[in-house]
Amino acid sequence: MNKYYNTSSNEFNQLVNQFREGRPVDFSMPQPKPERKRSIDIDFTYQARNRKPAIRINDVDLVSKGEILSVIGAPGAGKSNLVEDIVAGFVSHITHTPYPNPLIGFHYEAATPQSRMVLFDFERSTDDVAQSVGRIFRRTGMNENLLKDNHFYNVMIRSQIELGTLEERRDDIRLFLQEAIDKGEPYDYLILDGCLDLTTNMNDPEGAPEAVRWIRTLTAEFNLATICTLHPNKNSETAAGHFGTFLHRWSRAFLLLKKVPTMNGLRMLTSEFDLGKLSHSSDSVERYFTWNKERRFFTAIDAPIMLPSQPNPNHAPKLQQLIEKIFTKRMTTEIPAVEFKKLMLEASGENESKVKRMIAQAVEFDYVRVSGGKKAAIYHLVTIP
Repeated sequence: MNKYYNTSSNEFNQLVNQFREGRPVDFSMPQPKPERKRSIDIDFTYQARNRKPAIRINDVDLVSKGEILSVIGAPGAGKSNLVEDIVAGFVSHITHTPYPNPLIGFHYEAATPQSRMVLFDFERSTDDVAQSVGRIFRRTGMNENLLKDNHFYNVMIRSQIELGTLEERRDDIRLFLQEAIDKGEPYDYLILDGCLDLTTNMNDPEGAPEAVRWIRTLTAEFNLATICTLHPNKNSETAAGHFGTFLHRWSRAFLLLKKVPTMNGLRMLTSEFDLGKLSHSSDSVERYFTWNKERRFFTAIDAPIMLPSQPNPNHAPKLQQLIEKIFTKRMTTEIPAVEFKKLMLEASGENESKVKRMIAQAVEFDYVRVSGGKKAAIYHLVTIP
C-alpha cells in the first residue's frame, strides 16, 4: 500500500493508526509536479533546422519556420484574397503543378510533398470560407470536383466563427496541432486570418501582449511558419492597438495591404511604409493585383506602368489643394494630429464631423499619411515627384 504514498514506513504506520482511530487521512497519490519548460540551448547544429526560408516573395526572404509573418489591411483591402493566394501557391508547390494564376508570387522552398498547412478563419461565415476553398482550386487551375470536406493536398481550412470564447478558440488551435503531431502528420504552416480574435481587447495593456506571446510561443513550440492578418488602426497604416504593436515587435516580416487611391480596384502589398519590416532581407516588397472579371478572382498586374505621376483630378482636387496650403503655410511636411485637425477646421470652415471625413478621405487618397499611435499620431504630407 505504501508504494502509492511517498513517505517512510514509520510515517505510513502513523497514518494507518490515525485511520483506525477514525481520523481523516489522505491516502491519495501525490500529483506529479508539472514539467518545467526550459530555454533552448542554441549551438552550431541548430541552424540546420531552419536553414531554408519557409516563405519568400520573388527573391525576398520573409520568414523561416518558427517565425511570424504579419500583414495589416483595412476591411475590403483584400486580406482574404491574399490568404487564398498563399494557400493556392502552397498547393501548387507541393503537388509540383504549374500555378497559372499567381496573385503575389509566394514561394515555399522549405516545403516538401509531405508539408502541411492549416488556415484558421476567425471572421467569415462557414459558407464564405467554403466558397473560398473553391476559389483556391480555380486559382491553381485544378478540378474543383476533387474537393472533399474542404481537406485537400495536405491543407486544412477551419472556421472558428462558432467558437464564442477566447479559451475555446485557443484550445481548438492547440489541440488541432497536437493531434496532428500525435498522428505523425505535423503541420508546417499556420495561417491566422483575423488574429485580433485571439485577444478580448486589443488595447488591454496586459491581455494584448499576452495574446501575442501565445501566438509566438505556439509558433516556436510547433516549429511553424505562422502568417497573421489583422486590421490597422482606423484611417492609418499602423497596427491595431497594443496587440498590433507587440505583433509588429515579434514579427520577422511586416507588410501592408492597401488599395491604390488613384487606380480603381488596384491593390498593393508592400513593405514600403513606416512599420514595414523585412528582417531577413535588405530589399523591399511591392506587388500589385486587381479584380479579374473573367476568372472571378484577383490577379496580379504590372502596376507601376499603370500608376499616374499625378493624382487623378477627379479625386477631390480641392481637398488636396487645401491640405497642401496648410502644410505650405506651416513650412513643414509633418503636423501632429490634434493640430492638423484644428488647422483643417479653420481652413475649411466646416464642422468637426465633416472635417473628420475630409481627413479620412485625404488618407484614403494618399494626400497625407499617418504615423505614430492614436494619442501621438502625426500627419505627413505626401509629395508627388
